[in-house]
Amino acid sequence: MIKSLLVKDFALITESYINFDKGLNVILGETGSGKSMLIDALSAVFGERVSAMIVRNGAVKSVIEVEISITNDEIIDILKQNEIELFDDHMIIRREISAKSGSRNFVNDTPVNMNILKQIGEKFIDFHGQHEHQSLLNSTFHAEIFDKSAKISDLIEQYSQLYYNLKNNVEELNTLINSEKILREKYEYSRFKLEEILKVNPVENEDLNLEKELNFLENSEILYTLSNQLYHELYDDENSIFNKLSLSLKTISKLTQIDTSFDEYFKELESALIIMREVSSFTNDYYSNIEFNPEKIEQIRLRLLQIKSLQKKYGSVGDIIKLKEQLQSELILIEKFEENKNKLINEINELKRAIFEKALIIEQKRVEYSKEFSGNIVESLNNLGINNATFEVKVERNIADFNDTTDFSYNYNGTNYSILRNGINNIEFFISTNLGESPKPLQSVASGGEVSRIMLSIKNILADKDNISCLVFDEIDTGVSGRIAQMVGKSMSELSKYHQIISISHLPQIVAYADMCILVEKIENADSTTSSSKVLNEEEKIHEIAKLISGSQVSDESLRSAELLINNK
Repeated sequence: MIKSLLVKDFALITESYINFDKGLNVILGETGSGKSMLIDALSAVFGERVSAMIVRNGAVKSVIEVEISITNDEIIDILKQNEIELFDDHMIIRREISAKSGSRNFVNDTPVNMNILKQIGEKFIDFHGQHEHQSLLNSTFHAEIFDKSAKISDLIEQYSQLYYNLKNNVEELNTLINSEKILREKYEYSRFKLEEILKVNPVENEDLNLEKELNFLENSEILYTLSNQLYHELYDDENSIFNKLSLSLKTISKLTQIDTSFDEYFKELESALIIMREVSSFTNDYYSNIEFNPEKIEQIRLRLLQIKSLQKKYGSVGDIIKLKEQLQSELILIEKFEENKNKLINEINELKRAIFEKALIIEQKRVEYSKEFSGNIVESLNNLGINNATFEVKVERNIADFNDTTDFSYNYNGTNYSILRNGINNIEFFISTNLGESPKPLQSVASGGEVSRIMLSIKNILADKDNISCLVFDEIDTGVSGRIAQMVGKSMSELSKYHQIISISHLPQIVAYADMCILVEKIENADSTTSSSKVLNEEEKIHEIAKLISGSQVSDESLRSAELLINNK
């Protein structure tokens, strides 16, 4: 439930702080006093977008802060997922709306984005104003309302997963079909390019390795001459460096026998002699293995010419290899097009069969529950003063114009049915509020007051079936008065046993049922207009109800009537 609400510099509100009760909280005040501003502030703190123009004239920013107690595990999961600390069993949401630079949002002092506020709001609070009444007149929303009451969300979720898989497969098949013509037009050209590449079929870095080998072979004579010369200079001639080093080593050996200071240099010369022997050995092997092969040179030159010819068309060897793999994949796709298409079609048909089976189960649940739902609505409407109501939930299959693999339809017993997002049924509410008249679509017969009471009836039916903590009503008393208003008040009071309710009302019969009353007043000064609010005590509540009965001039009779309304509720 909402424990408290702080609103600062929001529209006409300078500062307002309200501690709410857990039951029925009614906001009252004259037209234009700013009652709806409190509702707007609540919707804003739970993620509704608002303009910077909402900031009170002359202020830097608007601040809205709400403290709520949490019993909903789904909200706790949202906090955990976003690494937001939980303050025992409550949470503080704060939104600051700048007059110049957007807004900042905090949950338990942790900065969050608007999406998180909306996620929390969807699990915690439900707003019902004129817009929601209008949505009730749109049959598109009837299935959502009805299924929620029928407690078949698990079945709908299973169906939705199958529907999602079907949607992906149909999209994939359509993409495949649309690409078939393009792929077939490319087939001959792609095959020509692939054959051209495969004739040469270069491997990674082949051009670099061949150029290195060609450079060696083209310079083999020079390499042979120089390496042979080096070998003789180092080792094979009579005056070779190796022989001279050997003599020097003998001389220094004799010196070390006399003076040990030559020991270190003896080791250095000995190491040099070893290195000289290794270099000589390598040089000898090197020139001995040099091959003079003009034919191989010509083969390499021809191979390089073929590779470079491909490179002029298709880029580097790496690019050529990638293109080869791409062309092979394209050709395989084309060659296996029918096979892949038939495989997808089989998968789609199997999915449609499974979806329709699940849809039939959902349909059966809907048909079975429709009588109970209709009976509950009629009973609730009777309690709200619509005594001769007939209410029906039409659960009908949606007939498809044709059946095709690439659309969302299924042929069952010779008839094509549309596969919809939530099943195979169109669900629409029908009502008659007059004895002897057959039910007609809700949107064509219901008055504003009747729509309000139908919405309230639906909320009463859903009361113990959802986890929403708080319901906010604006315009719930549209089109009702007198005895009917008292019935609406009683119904709201019953509903407040399951949910905290915050409601704007202009009717004394509804205000009388309030567990808490908040009076909103407009204050006009010489240079400004502001809105203030305060929680009424019992005496003030009676006085305000009396004003609603008799107008601004409160009489003893209206005070007695107010007390009577409260005592007889």
